Amino acid sequence: MITKQHLIDSCLWEIRIIKHLAGKIPPGGMRYRPSDHQRSMLDLMQYLTTCAIVPGLAAVNGNWDHAEEVEKASEKVTQQTFDKAMDEQGRQLKALINGVNSHDFAHKDAAMPWGTPCKLGQGLMDMCLKTLVAYRMQLFLYVKAAGRKDIGPAQCWAGFDPRPMPAEA
Repeated sequence: MITKQHLIDSCLWEIRIIKHLAGKIPPGGMRYRPSDHQRSMLDLMQYLTTCAIVPGLAAVNGNWDHAEEVEKASEKVTQQTFDKAMDEQGRQLKALINGVNSHDFAHKDAAMPWGTPCKLGQGLMDMCLKTLVAYRMQLFLYVKAAGRKDIGPAQCWAGFDPRPMPAEA
């Protein structure tokens, strides 16, 4: 069974990777938008700063009353403040998950945003962790499409730059 600490560690791992990928955005890449009807790079980055905490709070509190205010605050996030905003989301997630007692984590009834019932721990995993994973992949694809053809699986899945291959003698 997954523990609260496992969930926290996984969310913080994803946040670290997301910050690494944001550091790979090429010059001019903040204006990248796949099509007129999709988020820009900046829009995606702003959404990433709330994508886990907003549904996490809803799972724990049973309502979405906080969503508009949190999402509105994300509109102030810039490329320069992104890392700090992601760190703050990580701190909030850690406090939120640690604030749930172990019995409630395993047994309290909750619901997914579309109404499917679940236990609170499962809902937090599905709404927080899986959201971070999904939008991390979208950020990776945006960064690549915006011109960083040199990034690959190591940056996307582990959040590090691979070591250069040694020159042949």
